[in-house]
Formats: sequence, structure tokens, C-alpha cells
Amino acid sequence: MIHEHVQALPGRAVLANALRDGEFRMCYQPQLSCKTLRIAGAEALMRWDSVQARRAVSPAHFIPLAEESGYIVELGDWSLASVFRQIKSWQRVAPLPAGFRMAVNLSGRQMTPQLPRRVASLMDEMEVDPAWLEFEITESYRPKDMALLADVAAQLRRMGARIAIDDFGTGFSVMEYLRLIPATSVKIDCSLTRQIVACERDRLIMRNLLQMIADLGMESVCEGVETTEQLAAICDMGADYWQGFLFSPAVSSADFLSLLTKSAVER
Repeated sequence: MIHEHVQALPGRAVLANALRDGEFRMCYQPQLSCKTLRIAGAEALMRWDSVQARRAVSPAHFIPLAEESGYIVELGDWSLASVFRQIKSWQRVAPLPAGFRMAVNLSGRQMTPQLPRRVASLMDEMEVDPAWLEFEITESYRPKDMALLADVAAQLRRMGARIAIDDFGTGFSVMEYLRLIPATSVKIDCSLTRQIVACERDRLIMRNLLQMIADLGMESVCEGVETTEQLAAICDMGADYWQGFLFSPAVSSADFLSLLTKSAVER
């Protein structure tokens, strides 16, 4: 059982050993345009294939462990470097769509004054244009210093990267994030997407959220799209982008490149 595996050592040691032994990998879930229904970007997602547990460990288990142990900073730095290397690799082998962006999740613990310097160093080392990058900051995270989080986000924006507010609709203070974070897009949580076909109230909430996001000059991304009915609904309401199992789960780098050549999903 994974819980026995996790409890066998302090959290930092478990995760450090797994990282050292190459048990972590990055997968990529396509993000598609509601206008063209074609791939416009990807979200980079970390996966753990535990040798000791002999199974894949859900991020729902290992991300909280990493946060609690403080090892999320090391894991986050590894994922950042991995994503930069992946972008450079893709640029060599395939023409990516114009305006393509790679979304990278940032833990609140990573939002320190050192982060912009680390990002700048990786951009120089990997020769990656910041316009390809979108950093996702979860709205469910309650920072001790909101001003610091906003300042770090502003520095990343000035470098040319995009900022997304993730898990929108599940957090502690929607208005505070909208007011203070210089975001370019908002990702609407799958819990709001899931019921928009069956529930009139949820449809009304979604419609108004999408309108508010547009009025603020930001783009919207609907997560968790699993049916053609959901896709039709969010597109008709004015969503900009979507991701979900209707098109694809998170896949390997090679599989993602093959998806770029597939036909668009029919509405």
C-alpha cells in the first residue's frame, strides 16, 4: 500500500529518494481552443511511478506529502527544469502552434523572491522564450503574505510569461486573487464544469464567471470537460480554452506530439 510506503520514512526522505532514483516524470494534458477545437497549449503535470509501492502514486497523495514536508520546493524546481527542457526539445522536432503555451503549476512555497531569478536562469540556459510559459497559481492556496505572492507574479509577468489563476471557484478569496494577481487567464475548476448540463444554477454561475473574466481582459480555461454536451455549453457561453478527458488525459511527451496531428473534436 502506498500509505505504508509513505509512512516508512519521513516525507522528505521518501520523496528525495524517489527523485534521486528517477521515479518522477512529467506528463502533458492538451488545452484546446474553443474556437478551433484544436490544441493551443498543454498543462505539465507531475507523476510518480513508485518502485517500492509497485504502482503509480496519485498526485492527491504525494503533493500534500510534499507540501507538508517542505520538499515541494525541490520537486517544483525539478519540474520547472524538466518543462524547460521539454519545450526546447519540442521546438527542435515539431512546429508547435502559434501562441502555444505550456502551463506549469507553482506551489505557494515556490513563490519566493528567488523564483524569478531561477526562471530567468532556466530561460537563458534552455533558450526558451518566456512567451511560451504560463505559470499557474492555485486560488485554493492561502498565502501568509499575499503582497509577496502578487509581487513575484508581477515579476514573472514583466519577464514575458503568462500567469493563470488555477482551481478558480474553490478557494478562500476569489476577489483578492482577481484584484491583486496580474493574471492573464483564469482556469475554472472542474467541479463547476461538471454540472453545467444538468443544473441550471451551475450554468448561470458559469456564464457569469466567463463574462466577468472576459470583462477583466483575461482568458478563460474550463477544466474537466468530459462530454460533448459540456463542451458545447462552455463554448456557447464564451469560454476561450478547455481541457479534459473528452480529448485526452495527461500523456507522455511522445504521445502529446502525436495528438497534435489528430483531428479536432467535433462539437
